[in-house]
Amino acid sequence: MRWIRNYEAEWEIFVVTEKILEVKNLEFSFDTYAGEVHAIRGVSFHINQSESLAIVGESGCGKSVTVQSIMKLAPTPPGRLKGGRIVYRGRDITNYGDRQMEKLRGKEMSMIFQDPMTSLNPTMRIGRQISEGIKKHEKISPEEARKRSVKLLKEVGISDPDRNIMRYPHMYSGGMRQRVMIAIALACNPKILFADEPTTSLDVTTQAQILELMNHLKREFDMAIVLITHNLGIVARFAERISVMYAGKIVETGKTQDIFYDPRHPYTWGLLNSVPAVGKKRTEQLPTIKGTPPDLFMPPKGCGFYDRCEYRMKVCKENDPPSTEIEGGHFASCWLLDQRAPSIEPYFVKRHSKENFGKDVI
Repeated sequence: MRWIRNYEAEWEIFVVTEKILEVKNLEFSFDTYAGEVHAIRGVSFHINQSESLAIVGESGCGKSVTVQSIMKLAPTPPGRLKGGRIVYRGRDITNYGDRQMEKLRGKEMSMIFQDPMTSLNPTMRIGRQISEGIKKHEKISPEEARKRSVKLLKEVGISDPDRNIMRYPHMYSGGMRQRVMIAIALACNPKILFADEPTTSLDVTTQAQILELMNHLKREFDMAIVLITHNLGIVARFAERISVMYAGKIVETGKTQDIFYDPRHPYTWGLLNSVPAVGKKRTEQLPTIKGTPPDLFMPPKGCGFYDRCEYRMKVCKENDPPSTEIEGGHFASCWLLDQRAPSIEPYFVKRHSKENFGKDVI
């Protein structure tokens, strides 16, 4: 079931969609000389067809490793899949090998990496890098592959594609290189696109352009998008659902409106409070989350956010909180949701009204 809202016409509907990807209790570790790093500790989520999901969290919380383990891009060894299931379009791909994944990567699922300069081959022209995936998955002539590459460059907003297709990566700006990465990812019309912090090194204006481009292409190609980011502020108008990740676990998930206007986990409160607000006075201090994430060499027994939480209780240190459904697909893992927990007034700043959701800038 997918929730859609039109901000201009002010209508909303529910659309029945199928789950294109489902991840259940995923566990992934890295074996190092210093010991085992428990990078992913029981992550579960799903994404529907043509839906956009944002996975948000601090650096090092396991966002990128989650996606890399799904696409089998994490190096093994030292990486090791310890448990869980990955189901793609009804097929269990948990134990797929390299040959099986080669048929899926590029054609069925693609990925936009964080740094396009290190992801693109500096010795190859842009056109060759785009057409490489097309020729691998489809029986097509070099001329047809070139024509499609030119068309893709035009679709991602690069002017004069016939000339620019002959350029090398260093001849493009950061924003143009990111557009090239998107063109490569879309070359074979994948059903699901993973975008690993695609706007991190870009200026604010280019960030908005890239996100708008991805939204447009999602509608045009009817594909699902998983956006990985550490910034809640950029996903307000992009994602339909948000999963908040911390210390290798998803601590809260729900529709974007739920996460922004009815968050239930203290970590989500901290992330929202740390987003700069338009019109904020210079004298006001921006709230921060004190402390540091736990050491995943020795993950905590109870709640991973215990040491940094202002509302921690004794039970939080000893027992991992269960996932509790608040309403309509909105889940959070926090002992404050237990009926026996004391009632608190969280320090959470609501800067915008629900009525203006999507119209105002967050």
